[in-house]
Amino acid sequence: MMVEIDAAVEYLRARTSCDSGDTDVSQYTKFGIQLAYVLPFALLYFSFLMAIVRRRNHCEIFEDSFFALHLVDGIVTILFLVLDISFTRITTYIRPVCEYFVPLLKDDAYFLTPYFTLYLYAQFAKMLSTLTMSINRYTSVNYPLLHKSLWLEHCSKAILAILLIPILFVWPVAIAKTSFLPNKGQAIIMYEHHFAWARTSFGRILIGGSTLIFTVFSSVVTTYKLSKLGKHMRKVEISLTVATVFTSFGFALMLVVQVFQLVVPLDSFVEDPWMATFLLGATQFVNDFYMLNGPIVLIILDRKIRRSILHCSLRRTNSDKRIIEVSARAATITETHMF
Repeated sequence: MMVEIDAAVEYLRARTSCDSGDTDVSQYTKFGIQLAYVLPFALLYFSFLMAIVRRRNHCEIFEDSFFALHLVDGIVTILFLVLDISFTRITTYIRPVCEYFVPLLKDDAYFLTPYFTLYLYAQFAKMLSTLTMSINRYTSVNYPLLHKSLWLEHCSKAILAILLIPILFVWPVAIAKTSFLPNKGQAIIMYEHHFAWARTSFGRILIGGSTLIFTVFSSVVTTYKLSKLGKHMRKVEISLTVATVFTSFGFALMLVVQVFQLVVPLDSFVEDPWMATFLLGATQFVNDFYMLNGPIVLIILDRKIRRSILHCSLRRTNSDKRIIEVSARAATITETHMF
């Protein structure tokens, strides 16, 4: 297995190329289109997270354990997108940037090790947060009487698990040298494998497989329950569950695209560059959908969440105004006594 990995690295090293076969204008256009939808939705996601942080103790709706999990999920999502856009995508679509980094990073070294470790850590943490939010919605719909007390006791433990478990799978990267070996314009980072049994692909199979199985099961069960009990549930609970189902669907779709990449022979991409271009674009679009759809679905579906965010924002603004008015009055009184 180690011999096969070394052979693959040498194969890529001998064929390192930043030329995708497409024109620079076309590549810049693709990158611009992605930024045009990723950045606004990422900013919306960030605003949603800030609303949770600022209003968690003032708005009852945000006290639900789901939003604590969503906060962790959002931090991981924003981290991944920043890392992905700042290096992986920009070197994939902006050829001069790729050509600048190749001579500096193509040889085995530790320059990219922190970046690649954090990049993979964010991927694993995102999968775990997806799994945890699915479990949260499953218990909410199927065990409503136990749900609140259960998550009051175990929510902090679940968050710790999301943040700590990925370390078990990314440490082989953290101690390894890395190299930047783009192939046909697609950014690829490889790392040294010191132990045959310690590979990130094993973690992807374990965590990704577990997440896929449970999210599909949970989505089917909760959707069925909602169809039966929808009228007897709070609308916000329905919205949270539907948003989680959308995230689960995005995750499953992302895995399907990745499996398709593994199944299709490499020769097919060489003979048909359009297939490679389409698959790369589809992979990134599906990944963005998976990363960003959760809060967008919530804001679209639930009027109460929209009103709560707006109401709390206005209340905070009015409170600030009252503080300013009181301060101004105190200053006026002081000035009157002074003169």
